[in-house]
Amino acid sequence: MNNSKVLKVAVIGVGAMGRNHVRSYSSLHGVRLVGVADVNEKQGRKIAKSYHTRFYTRYLDLIETEKPQAVSIVVPTSLHYQVSMDCIKRGISVLVEKPLTSTIGEAKKLVCEAKKRKVVLLAGHIERYNPVIVKLQKLINSGEFGDILSIVVKRVGLYPPRISDVNVVTDLAVHDLDIICSLLGKTPSKIYARGGKVLNNKRIDHAEIFLDFNRLSCFIQVNWITPVKIRTLSITGKKGYAEIDYVAQKLDIYKSNNNTGQPAGFQEFLSKFGSPRKEQIRLKGEEPLRLELEDFIQAVLLKRPTLVTPEEGVRAVILSQAVLKSITKNKPIILKYP
Repeated sequence: MNNSKVLKVAVIGVGAMGRNHVRSYSSLHGVRLVGVADVNEKQGRKIAKSYHTRFYTRYLDLIETEKPQAVSIVVPTSLHYQVSMDCIKRGISVLVEKPLTSTIGEAKKLVCEAKKRKVVLLAGHIERYNPVIVKLQKLINSGEFGDILSIVVKRVGLYPPRISDVNVVTDLAVHDLDIICSLLGKTPSKIYARGGKVLNNKRIDHAEIFLDFNRLSCFIQVNWITPVKIRTLSITGKKGYAEIDYVAQKLDIYKSNNNTGQPAGFQEFLSKFGSPRKEQIRLKGEEPLRLELEDFIQAVLLKRPTLVTPEEGVRAVILSQAVLKSITKNKPIILKYP
């Protein structure tokens, strides 16, 4: 990242994900980490010492004393709105971990305030920066797969102990609700979801989500139950099929051999459908968080839009709330957007 200006940045919340923000900022050119804040003093001081910065137990003390120009907010979801608003009202640009806020109303207020103060507001939908999603988006836009017929997502694994105030929809499915809309360039008209509490009696730990886009449909499976971590997405179009693995940053494309209708016999059937042409797209492995922070910093310095817009952050909250409503009421939810 090349820029003559040095931006003062800070991190509020240095738990598991917050520590990664601190690490990444410390390795970026053109930024200076002026402080971190966390209610856990022992943990916060340790992080601050490791990265040669200042520690504060109160985030208001941090932003008033150090006056950062940009802040990562990596606190529990229930605190996103208040901490973000406190920063935005002081003219500080904000990257807040997904979801943007706990409620739709709060998300809209943040967007309005950020526009009023003319600061950057970025919802941390980190998977949008994953090289496999960036490449898949380009392929879709170029017409590689023709008309898209369906998208199927699996994002499963064991319950993360760090999660204390959200459910599996808010924590995991929100990624894919955002990604699917971004890939397709549209929003669903209807959502139907099922879910429940199997291993966790305090919050929903599994969900199966159906998104109706009228002429195409998408399915998302998320849970904190499966004993192996799986992060995959597959997309089917008239011209071909693709599979991605988020973790391995792997993208495989399968081209359709059938361009002439029904096969005349079994041998022609084998030639058309037995061995589809497969192409593995080689990608340069890059850390999505670093790419996200670079986008955020450049947006602040150059006063340009971020890859994920504030409105898309609001949209993700709207969709996740609709999923939870569908699970609770056990019925499809017709979506209305502002």
